[in-house]
Amino acid sequence: MGVSSIEGFLWIAGVVGEVLLICVLLLRHSYKTFPIFTAYIAWIAVSDPLLLWVLDSQHHQFDSTYSQTYIFFNVIQYTLESAVLVEIALEVLRPARKSLPKSVPLILIALMVGVAVIALPLSIHLNAATIAKPRTLPVINVTMAILRIIIFIVIAGFSQLLGLNWKNHVLQLASGLAFYAVITLIVELSHSHLRASPSYAANYVALDHLRIGGYLCTLYFWCYSFAKKEAPRKEFSPQMTRILVSLSGSAKRQRAVLARTRDQ
Repeated sequence: MGVSSIEGFLWIAGVVGEVLLICVLLLRHSYKTFPIFTAYIAWIAVSDPLLLWVLDSQHHQFDSTYSQTYIFFNVIQYTLESAVLVEIALEVLRPARKSLPKSVPLILIALMVGVAVIALPLSIHLNAATIAKPRTLPVINVTMAILRIIIFIVIAGFSQLLGLNWKNHVLQLASGLAFYAVITLIVELSHSHLRASPSYAANYVALDHLRIGGYLCTLYFWCYSFAKKEAPRKEFSPQMTRILVSLSGSAKRQRAVLARTRDQ
């Protein structure tokens, strides 16, 4: 299986974009605010050439070695991607972190798991497949895409209350993830409904090129966004401040009750 000129161009554009984004994050010191996102981009920049090397070493045969390596790399990528979503949520809440309980990261992870559990059956149904069939990775891709879109909708919907605007890096990061999630949904669902025909392979590859194109748009949007100076973060609205203070007060009362229970 050879590599076409368009695939070579897309691969080079991806590597250049990933290296450029890492440089921008380092030069602008944005890696301090988004260390997990920086690690996520660095992992993609390293893992893609490694996968290509493994495929080339197997003479472009999709054998068990390549399949196992591909699955292993994807597990790492899914883990980092999930951590990026938690990092975004924590950055959104950063101005009020001191007034919030220390268990906030665990609460956010639990909420994400809950949303993923709800999204999983929907993604299975939309993929016209089940976990028993060999479409596990596409199902997970759709689940993660739905999760990214939901998080973006929540952040964008409450942006005014959270003191965010479209020039804040955290919202630009979430916007890029949401855009790529929409492209991923379109491609994965289209892949799952392709029917056997002489044009099947060509249609499959064309859709995959669309996904890569969406990723490149997201990548270079991030390069542009993080290269620019971030707009000053506004204070939380009075409504959001009252909500957070209320949550913090409830958490403190619960800790006090637990402490008294242990002392008895």
